[in-house]
Parts: sequence; C-alpha cells; structure tokens
Amino acid sequence: MRDLEAVRRHFQLEAATLLFPYQCTLLALEYAAAYPERVSALILPYPVFDPESSILPRSVNDLFGVAARLGWEVLASVIAVVQMGLEAHENAAWIARFYVESSNLEDLMRQNEMIVQHNAGAAAARVRCPTLLLHRRLPPYKIPASAEMIREHRTNITRLSATIPGAQSAIFEGSHAWFADDELMRARIVEFLEEVHGKEVAGAGDSTATIAGAFRTLLFTDLVGHTEMMSRLGDAKGRDVLREHERITREVLKANGGTEVKTMGDGFMASFGSVTKAVECAIALQRAFAEREGEPLSVRVGLNAGEPIEEDGDLFGATVILASRIAAKAEGGEILVADTVRGLCSGKGFLFVDRGEFVAKGIEEPVRVYEVSWRAH
Repeated sequence: MRDLEAVRRHFQLEAATLLFPYQCTLLALEYAAAYPERVSALILPYPVFDPESSILPRSVNDLFGVAARLGWEVLASVIAVVQMGLEAHENAAWIARFYVESSNLEDLMRQNEMIVQHNAGAAAARVRCPTLLLHRRLPPYKIPASAEMIREHRTNITRLSATIPGAQSAIFEGSHAWFADDELMRARIVEFLEEVHGKEVAGAGDSTATIAGAFRTLLFTDLVGHTEMMSRLGDAKGRDVLREHERITREVLKANGGTEVKTMGDGFMASFGSVTKAVECAIALQRAFAEREGEPLSVRVGLNAGEPIEEDGDLFGATVILASRIAAKAEGGEILVADTVRGLCSGKGFLFVDRGEFVAKGIEEPVRVYEVSWRAH
C-alpha cells in the first residue's frame, strides 16, 4: 500500500485507474477503499477456473519445496509455462525472467501466505469507483489439483463480483495470462475507460475508423423487399421512400456514434469504436423503422467485430465479409450478431437468443450467431 502511494505521489497523480491482476486485486481493492478520491476506476483481471480443470497443486507450498531443491529459476519457468502454455514459449520465457528479476522465493512464499489469509470482502464492499472484472475460462491442465481449492476459487470470484457495488464483468476464453495479446479483452478495457471518462480513449475512438488494424464493430443494414417496393410504387415515390430510409439511418448512426462507411442503395455499412454503441444503434434503428408511419420499411441488421483493413476510406477483410454475411442471414426486423459481439456485450443488459451456426461464404469455419431481442429492451 505504501509503495503504491509512493508511486502516485512521485508522478503527481490526483487520481488514477488501477489495473491489478490476480492476487494483486486484493491490493487494488484495499487501496481504492482506503483512498477513494485517488482511484478513478479499477480493472481487475482474474481467471475463472473450469470445474474440470486442474490448475493448482493441493498445496502451493509443494511447489516451493521442489523449488527449494531445484532453484527459484526452475519454479519461475514452471509457473510461466502453466500460465501461458507450451505453445507460447516466448511469452513464458519473458514472464519467467520477470518473476526471477522482480522477486525471490522467500518473498513469494510470504506473499502467498498473506494472500491466502487475507479477506478483502470488507474493502470490496466499500469500493465506490467504476470497476471492471475480467475473467478467463481456463483450459484443463494435467497438474493434480484440489477440487475444493477450485470450488473455493470460483466462489471467491462470484462473491467478489457481487460485493463490489456496480461492478461490471466480462468473460473471455484463452490464455491464463491477463496480459496476453487479446483483441477482445483490449477492446473491452478501452470501452470501459471511455464510459468512465466520458470521452474517447486514444487509439480506439471513431477517429481511428480509417486506421488499418484498428479494432472496430461493423454494422450492415439491408432494406428487405427493395426491388418489389420500387416496382410497386414507381421510381419517383419509391425513391422518396428510400430517401426517408437513408435519413432515418443516418440520424440514428449519428446519435449513436457510428461512422457511415458507405451506402449500397438499399443498405448501409457503418463502423463503431464501441461494441455497446453498435448494438444500441442497431436496436434504435429497428425501433425507428417499426414506429415509422406510412410505407413499411423492414430492415435486417448484422454486426461483427474485429480488425478490418482500411483502404481509401473503405473497409475490407474477413471481419467485413462476415458482418455482411450475418446481415444477409437475418430476417426483416431482426438483428443478428457474431459470437464475438455477444461476448463483448456480456453484462451490458442485452438479451441474446442463440440462432446456431451457419457456413458463411468466404469463411472457412462455421459461424455461430445470436439474435438481439430488441423488442424486450
């Protein structure tokens, strides 16, 4: 606690957002509870253990006993491999060096003992700043573990999520390490910071819509029955209805922070820096068309999130193709989203219905999509 306060004073920070992983979440909670005016937000990455996984030994000190015989560097390497997996050997080597250079075995044993004995529940209940909990479902490991230990760990995480007032939570798949290169987790952190500070975070707002590799949420719309309507109404009246469709779409996009990439006559392609804003925009679009009087306008909407390629103000790549295919899969009045979008919207209050998998043209793997139950919002 004193070290953290010394760092804050050294950099003359009035308040800061703290990102503290794993056991260090206890320190972040205690500090935020003791000095609420010095913490603007908390980001706490913590894994969610699968009930069938075997992650930790029955006694953590068993590993320390082995390390006492083989050396701290050996134990650090073992821990790093368990966390990152054998396939991520370069990251594991970096983490092992970090452990060895920043601590020693005796300090680690004292730290582990303190963490096991410490209960941060009271501090968590006093936290008043915005908090984001980032969890991972971990793949099974072949290291013997105590089922009681894993159940206790899961219970502690659930209790932590429920104890911190107003805490948001998101679950991700993949590597044990919170700092792994994860586009979805990074995007969720940026979105959280934008919510906290009420402004775009550098490198993630709409100003990056034309930057290659920027993480974006793409929204496609398509007006159902456009050709039949034009034939039935005639060119002049049909064009008037199309202009109304374009006006409504552009107004809703603007109101929800969307950037129009292009229009295809009877549909739009738009880009968002926030996945939440994109889904909210899709819902607002469907409501606007449903409430409109006159010639009915039935629109299908599809969303996907990823890193499209930018060229001359347009967006390309697999992310764009899949968003378009998902929109084409929807019926009039429906909103379909990729599993990526649904995952990033975890805990945001949206209602999703699993629509199963389909094979999208140009995409190798089957794609699972979800329908947004927008009428229930």
